[in-house]
Amino acid sequence: MTEYLVKLRYYPGDALEKIKEVDLKTLAAKHGVKISYEKIENRKIKDGLLMEDTLSKKIEEISQEVITVSGDKEKKFSDCIRELYKRYRCPRTVYSLLGSNEAGEKIAKGLMNIYGGW
Repeated sequence: MTEYLVKLRYYPGDALEKIKEVDLKTLAAKHGVKISYEKIENRKIKDGLLMEDTLSKKIEEISQEVITVSGDKEKKFSDCIRELYKRYRCPRTVYSLLGSNEAGEKIAKGLMNIYGGW
């Protein structure tokens, strides 16, 4: 049985609305998938501006919100990703799917082409 796993990385300002864990739990139950959420915040106020030094950091350390979706049923997994894209939009950089497995990334990229990704 194929396991589908995708990490959707939303950088500050990418998502169309605030990502709420309660909404993700509802989606997970609706589609029969597992969803986890992590918010990484490393921006600091410097000279009155919100800034972050990203050049010396690993991608996983840069400010972002990461939604991880996994499941073993392709249709349910795809429907969940589709609903996430409609709600928050597709992630917007080439690093947005870093950490996904091949099967999950293939579905996520295919849906990006439909729902306005890269």
